[in-house]
Amino acid sequence: MNNFQNFCVPLKERISLLDYSLFLQKFGAFNAPRQFQRPIAWKSENKKNFFVSLLLNRAEGTYVLVDVEKCIQRLERASDNSKTLDFFREFIYEGYEYVILDGNNRMTFINDLFNDVYSIPEGKYEYITDGVNGTISSFVVRKGKQKFSDLPDRVRKVLREREAAISLYTQITLQGMSDVFQNVNDGVPLNAQELRNAYSTPWAEYVRKISDEVCALLAKLWRDHKSRLRGDEWIVDCLDLTIQAISIPDDSTDDNSSEEVKVSGVNQSSKNRLYRSDFLDEKDQYYYFDKFVELMDFVDRMIDQKVLDNKDLTRASAVQNLYWMMCNGLNTYDQVVSAAKLHNLAYYDKNRTFVCGEDEKNFKECCNGMSTENLKVRYTILTEIISKVTSNEYVAQ
Repeated sequence: MNNFQNFCVPLKERISLLDYSLFLQKFGAFNAPRQFQRPIAWKSENKKNFFVSLLLNRAEGTYVLVDVEKCIQRLERASDNSKTLDFFREFIYEGYEYVILDGNNRMTFINDLFNDVYSIPEGKYEYITDGVNGTISSFVVRKGKQKFSDLPDRVRKVLREREAAISLYTQITLQGMSDVFQNVNDGVPLNAQELRNAYSTPWAEYVRKISDEVCALLAKLWRDHKSRLRGDEWIVDCLDLTIQAISIPDDSTDDNSSEEVKVSGVNQSSKNRLYRSDFLDEKDQYYYFDKFVELMDFVDRMIDQKVLDNKDLTRASAVQNLYWMMCNGLNTYDQVVSAAKLHNLAYYDKNRTFVCGEDEKNFKECCNGMSTENLKVRYTILTEIISKVTSNEYVAQ
């Protein structure tokens, strides 16, 4: 193992215990980078349950943190690792000192509790005052007196003295953080997109940038597009559909070349392959990115002009199909308006059906899935729409 490899091996201190009051003093300047943590997922019930577990001294779990300053010092002694160093230096510049790889929901809750951000639900609570003998006492939280500072001194003292277990990395790279994040969550039901988000590949960062840029569009498609990264996964579905699933030869200019088109399903395996594939060249990066931004603007405009009912303009599959058509022939807003109207007609047409394996499906049913058979039907309808719109066979009413 050479010197550079020595500086890339993840190293950590022995697990230590700290009172929560000291824990926040030492590690309070923490943040959870998006590629290594899911968005805060705890609801009211989760917060109350953890509060009760603290009172009863039953809170479990280790906080996995990275000491950014120590990592910078170690990695500066290595070479050819600018990406990780740039990440850590930007992290310090933003005012953070510690990356949290596991325990973000718990740590954020503790921070909110001790700083009077969290409102404790009303009610009677019990807490263990003596961890050795199991002595139990109680207190009441009343309406309007629901902050940490409102609790009896005896309760605040006990909570401050509860201990947190800390696993602190002092040497690690971006790839190492990705590996640790996936390892500590190996037994936790992370979904496929949350795991892909932690991949140390350009695709993960690219999808996050698109998600940030078109968050207004994603908010129209879902009430909470950040939950379980559903908005990010929709973006990946669009990219996979456009780049991998429907492969159209560059010289396909007429209907006679349709047999050359290769169609394959979009699924978790295909999306994993996309994330691990060679990244786009600079021209294509801008192309697919800009199409998402243009799509967002067009959808906003169509909603304002009441081109169709809002439910038809904010259906995830419909917007996804518009994205594919914009990447494969539609160039102007007027063309997209015409395509949206034709798409809507096809979507509600129950008379036209297609053979999909052993079943017959209409276009609407095929928009509900991304199997190979469903995408073949989508391709048939979408290319028909593009042909009509670009050859002026259809005039939007």
